Amino acid sequence: MNTQKHSKHEIIPCERCGTAIECKANSYTKCQCGVVQLSINEVQYISELYDGCLCAKCLFELQQEYREEIRV
Repeated sequence: MNTQKHSKHEIIPCERCGTAIECKANSYTKCQCGVVQLSINEVQYISELYDGCLCAKCLFELQQEYREEIRV
């Protein structure tokens, strides 16, 4: 019996932490990264640091990092 999970979406590593994530770029509202609501400024901040996909945990951490930096 094959217990390996099959996915119709590509499994890629998070560019920041390397965690395997299921990329649903064509279904953004269903993608795990869509759970982190980012402002335009937060998106710009993150896109200046990374080019590829990031997991929700890393997106949340970077959002917090940005918010702490703008308080300075």
